[in-house]
Amino acid sequence: MQILSQLKKAGKTIFYSSHIMDVVEKISDRIIIIDKGNVVADGSFEALQKDASQGSLENIFTALTGGTGQQQSTAQQFIEVLNS
Repeated sequence: MQILSQLKKAGKTIFYSSHIMDVVEKISDRIIIIDKGNVVADGSFEALQKDASQGSLENIFTALTGGTGQQQSTAQQFIEVLNS
């Protein structure tokens, strides 16, 4: 993540694809959410949060892609395992 921060400070564009929403939320100036090949959201985290009023990027992603509560729970467990 330090390398990404350095590249960002140098003004470089970074294309970063991930389903780990807490990381995406922290490092991205612009977030594009794609569902079944279609762009369903495009903007800063703050703009997406305001438009969707869903709180976390994980919640926004789930709401926009039609995810279920079980998918959200599984994703959260996965994130917790990665962070431990």
